[in-house]
Amino acid sequence: MNKSKIPSATSIAPVRRVVVAGANSPTGRLLLLLLRDADVHVTALVREPVRLTADETVAHWTHSERSFEVIAEADAVVLLTGTSGSCSEDWKAYQQGMVDTAERIAAAVGTRHTRVVYFSHVDADAEADNWHLKAKGLAERMLARLHNSVIFRIGPVVRGSPHPLPFELSLQQRVPGETVLLAGDGEQRCRPINLGDVATIAEAAALGEGDAGVYELGGPEDYSLAELAQLVNGRQVPLRCVSVEQFSAQRGVSATMAGLMTRNCAPHATENTAARFGVQLTPLSLAWPLDDPDSFDEDTAIAPAAIFSFAQNP
Repeated sequence: MNKSKIPSATSIAPVRRVVVAGANSPTGRLLLLLLRDADVHVTALVREPVRLTADETVAHWTHSERSFEVIAEADAVVLLTGTSGSCSEDWKAYQQGMVDTAERIAAAVGTRHTRVVYFSHVDADAEADNWHLKAKGLAERMLARLHNSVIFRIGPVVRGSPHPLPFELSLQQRVPGETVLLAGDGEQRCRPINLGDVATIAEAAALGEGDAGVYELGGPEDYSLAELAQLVNGRQVPLRCVSVEQFSAQRGVSATMAGLMTRNCAPHATENTAARFGVQLTPLSLAWPLDDPDSFDEDTAIAPAAIFSFAQNP
């Protein structure tokens, strides 16, 4: 993670209270550490009780009166909630995980000038056939009505060893000689972004950097999915391109999430977005190739089948 020119308390109005919804995600946990070092009061909103680095943690937040209060009192809210990629083909799961949570944030913020930071997905569209993109689009529509919302449209997120994220694991050869499955034709392009950069730009936006609006954000490099599979392994590995249905069945993920892998996911003007928020993007070479799979530590904060969704709530 490279961090440059995060604003000091003397350069912008000080933020006293920041709320992180979906704080028990990989991004959320790192963001909490960054905000602690920024010397602000941080409240973590989670679905299930968990110990986190925060001044206050509110469990069962989607049904809690306290969560509504802390959101209403906050100077900034970062919304990281998502839905598990292993969930069944059930629209209700996507609606509850993304649309309902955005609605709760919007209702609690109301007409205040609270900075609200949200991570959406490239090509999010309230009219999309893909339920993940549809839910993200509906959430965007709701949050864009607020006076001071910052929406980042991103694609896959990477972290490297020893705790690689689901997207990375989906491209890794798990045993020597294994053929790596790719959904689609392998030529779809994307710009994976480093988890540290996601957390850093979330911190910068929460602390008042940048203007309200919708931004596309990704890593500094553009590759095809087939090229990424070779990079993540650090060598040439055999690849087999399969249909969404085959990938879904063989890898145990929903067709909705597998379908995202068949799409081009290369956001535009990513360097401009990063510069607006004072962040220097991290190249893939600092995270990849991954170590041997046997060396990975277990990370219970990640659901392995949730390929593109970096902000999981347990």
